[in-house]
Amino acid sequence: MKAWDTNFLVRHLLEDDARQLAVVRRELDKAVRTGGRVWLAQLVLVETVWVLGAHLDKHGVLDTLEEVLADDRFLVQDAEQVRAALDHARAKGDFAEHLIAQNARAAGCVKTQTFDRAVKRFGAFEML
Repeated sequence: MKAWDTNFLVRHLLEDDARQLAVVRRELDKAVRTGGRVWLAQLVLVETVWVLGAHLDKHGVLDTLEEVLADDRFLVQDAEQVRAALDHARAKGDFAEHLIAQNARAAGCVKTQTFDRAVKRFGAFEML
């Protein structure tokens, strides 16, 4: 299995550079032909959200991330945490903030301390 960096995923999603897109699609096809998948780290998804934010509104970005999660060609690191962060981000707040809280909860932390008022209603956060 191979992993993708953010620039590979962004090329795949935005199709904004024909030469690089051809390389990305060739590598994705190769992974699928050999019965594999492409591994995506959570950090790649966070960076992708930031890049996509320059091209799409928040809901478009989150919808695109949902499509990546649903795509069987990809294996997303701790996908259940990513899905929970997406669900919370749809309600209020930033995807990255919610993913931080999901990671912390998985590590056994009871709260994520923050100054971000946008996420104060979510039980995973402690406002200071």
